[in-house]
Amino acid sequence: MKRITTLLLTGLLIFVLVQSIKAQEGTNNVHLFQTYFFDAPIAKAGYGEGGIIFLDYEKWNTFGIGVQGGYPINEKIELQTALRFINWSPDKGDGKSGISDLDVYGRYNFYNQKQTNISVGGMITLPIGSDDVGQGNLNFGAFGALRHSLQNNIVLVGTLGLFFMEGVDDDYDSNLLFGGGTIYKVNDQLNIVGELTIWSENDYMMLSGGADLRSVQELLGHANIATTQVYTHLTSEHIRRSYDESHPRAK
Repeated sequence: MKRITTLLLTGLLIFVLVQSIKAQEGTNNVHLFQTYFFDAPIAKAGYGEGGIIFLDYEKWNTFGIGVQGGYPINEKIELQTALRFINWSPDKGDGKSGISDLDVYGRYNFYNQKQTNISVGGMITLPIGSDDVGQGNLNFGAFGALRHSLQNNIVLVGTLGLFFMEGVDDDYDSNLLFGGGTIYKVNDQLNIVGELTIWSENDYMMLSGGADLRSVQELLGHANIATTQVYTHLTSEHIRRSYDESHPRAK
């Protein structure tokens, strides 16, 4: 009886392990949303995509259209880049347009044992963008990323990073990134991705789960809105400018 039980448990363990490996391999080509550039897997081939973003705030809005993608140098190293066209429009006065800085990302996959995938990497922005839309900044940072597969086609993802963003008067703001989430493979055509990221700057924290930046600022009572949003490429200069014009606590 004990032998039969042992064989059943061993068979169950092997089944769970195989399912976990399939989940990990089947979702390696699934890209994240909030931490698109801060992930663990190395792609098998080059890839790219285009996107449009529109953000509407109390006194201004911004529209962006751009491209981003990556290319594996080998099975351990991958490079990524992103470039956007940005239009910034205040409610009063003339708007401005221009290209963003060129973002360059790289990662090295140093641990890949089927169930667990771990990479480290870095990023730098080449200041080729237009000053009219708050670009021309030299930002840089480093990160670590993890994917770990569970049973039932579920993969856990996590990211930890430290970034330095150039702001007004060439000062740099340090930002910590904490990210986590899951990927659930429904079938070969559909994967469900859920993420939560937390950015910290000095003594402040911002949850980026789709919340409006100004709503988060009001909710937390921040007097300083010097927050850089990597995904929308809004800079501290533009956010400060809008803040100085519209927020009573800036007076």
